[in-house]
Amino acid sequence: MKRIILLFLILSATVSGQKIEKIQVGQVEKNPKKAMLMSAVLPGSGQFYSQSYSWGILYSALELTGISAAVYYNQAGNTKTSDYKSFADHHWDVIRWLDDYYGEYEQPWTNPAAEKTHNVYLSIGSHRYTFTEFIQTFETWEEWQAYRDQIELEKEYHFYENISKYKQFKQGWDDWQEYKDDPDYQVIQRSSPHQEDYAGMRKDANDLLKRSTYFTSAIMFNHLVSAFDAYFRTTRWNKRFAHRVHMNMVPNLSSRNQGLTFHMQIDLAGL
Repeated sequence: MKRIILLFLILSATVSGQKIEKIQVGQVEKNPKKAMLMSAVLPGSGQFYSQSYSWGILYSALELTGISAAVYYNQAGNTKTSDYKSFADHHWDVIRWLDDYYGEYEQPWTNPAAEKTHNVYLSIGSHRYTFTEFIQTFETWEEWQAYRDQIELEKEYHFYENISKYKQFKQGWDDWQEYKDDPDYQVIQRSSPHQEDYAGMRKDANDLLKRSTYFTSAIMFNHLVSAFDAYFRTTRWNKRFAHRVHMNMVPNLSSRNQGLTFHMQIDLAGL
């Protein structure tokens, strides 16, 4: 193809008698930094720019797979999270939990389980108590009964974690009374079947959300690798294909005994 182009230029110059200097043929160089930026934003695009089509398809496919998996596992994890929270709200009750502490001990702060319990926050109106503050403020069961219908417990992340992991919260489960004397539930971490089922639900949700974060990290890694790969592939493409042909063609008319002839000088560089 290049030879045909050269021949065409020579013939054109010969016919027209014009001076043609530094005609460039071949493919224009590509910008490696541009390719790097393109793939940093959208993996595979820099590879397409450098005409490495198979690698462009690969990085694009990895990006699509990573995004799809991250979204799928995040949605599945959020659904499971909603399920275990709904289960806990239905089967665990703060008043049932407090009744046991005050019912079993005359002074609830002496309850060994109460001393070991992880913190939760209880509110009555605008006043907010830690659990320890609550049982020290209301020293007897009768003292907080007037506020029984006003007590609210903050159900944030740590609350849903605590009722899953610790026996200090066992009294709040609606099946604890039935299993509190069961020897099988005296030697394992869970205090009742509902707490055990809840712990399994929460683990499933967390596992799904962790998978989503793994795929999110893989997406970021794909952006990084694709960007550097596009830079080097574009640089290599320039070395292989971005050749330049420079020609200086000067037709000179001279007279000889045999007639008129053209003298042409062609300089080729970069091949």
